[in-house]
Amino acid sequence: MQVMQTRHDSFSRVSESPKDSDASSDFTTPVHASLFPDSSPPPVLKRDMIIRKNFEKDDESMFSCEEYFSDIIKYMMHRQMKNRPSPNYQNQVTEEMRTILIDWFNEIVMEYSLKQETLHLACSLVDRVLSFLDVDKSQFQLVGTSCLMIAAKYEEVFAPETKEFSVITDKTYGVDEILRMEKFLLAQLNFDVSLPTAAWFAASFGKRMKFNEKMTKTMRYLVDLSLLDVHFLRYRPSDIAAAAACFANVQLGKEAWPKEMVEDTGIHTEHFIDVLKDLHHMYITAPTLDYKSIFNKYCKTDEMEVALLFAPTY
Repeated sequence: MQVMQTRHDSFSRVSESPKDSDASSDFTTPVHASLFPDSSPPPVLKRDMIIRKNFEKDDESMFSCEEYFSDIIKYMMHRQMKNRPSPNYQNQVTEEMRTILIDWFNEIVMEYSLKQETLHLACSLVDRVLSFLDVDKSQFQLVGTSCLMIAAKYEEVFAPETKEFSVITDKTYGVDEILRMEKFLLAQLNFDVSLPTAAWFAASFGKRMKFNEKMTKTMRYLVDLSLLDVHFLRYRPSDIAAAAACFANVQLGKEAWPKEMVEDTGIHTEHFIDVLKDLHHMYITAPTLDYKSIFNKYCKTDEMEVALLFAPTY
């Protein structure tokens, strides 16, 4: 069965339809609801590998060389414009379906202690795929699972094994199906996986401005929230990160966007004022969202409950 077609009507057979009728049903319920039915508890996610450690602090070491900071940022700002996804989504995959998938991604990232950048890269890959492929809604979760696996392989020191990605879909998709989809997607992406995300820019900006832990977590929370709304795709990742950094600065009574950052990045406040307004709205309305695993994560004490802090006014 043909499950995808490009915008130019060239068809590609990417996988066989799941034999189980439940697996090919419409994407009408939350991803995690279809994976873990109410009648049975979630499967135990077994790991037969070394327990993963948090390497995010080590990842930021590249920003410690101040003499190269401006050159790195300017290159990455140029790089971010390549293969940008489109916010105009096809009919079968709705905005809500995308939000459900990203909410599920976040649950997996927390369960496996994966990096924030893995989450953002996986979302970026999904958005890029949806920009040039017509994905049948019955295959959307398979596409998402494969994108998450690609992102984990790229970003993580100890990525989950393929069989674990089958387990987290409650074995709706087998290992062979996931691998076939991975191969197909990488070919469609020309194996161009590495693009800077808002999470990458946020880490670099926070390091440059010497953010404390609470400011860093607030900024991370905001860029994660931006993933849930497809309309943020119209903004550059660097502008989303700059707006999140500005929000964190104002929230704790610091200068909103220091002139040193303008000089180093070329980003002025007028470049991200609209993003800042949208992030402010997301921050205020996050407790009322239908899918709020990200909000719940940042309400926890180990995230310093930054989701519960007051929202600054501008």
